[in-house]
Amino acid sequence: MNIAPDLMPHRARGCPFIASVDGEDFVIDGFAKYKGYGDECDTIYFAGVALFQDEENKENGNLVFQFCFEYSYDTDE
Repeated sequence: MNIAPDLMPHRARGCPFIASVDGEDFVIDGFAKYKGYGDECDTIYFAGVALFQDEENKENGNLVFQFCFEYSYDTDE
């Protein structure tokens, strides 16, 4: 995934972590590019994976879901 090619990628803050979706646990890991450093980050570009291992069907291996998003906000304060 090519996200914000003009910015330097970093391991996303807080990754890896476990997220529960509909009662199933996924390991989330990925890289982010942060535009505007400091206490507040103007824009975040994230690309990563959600990894799921079905304990009942271990022979099927892990399911890996790639995803990406962009988040930005404006502050008037």
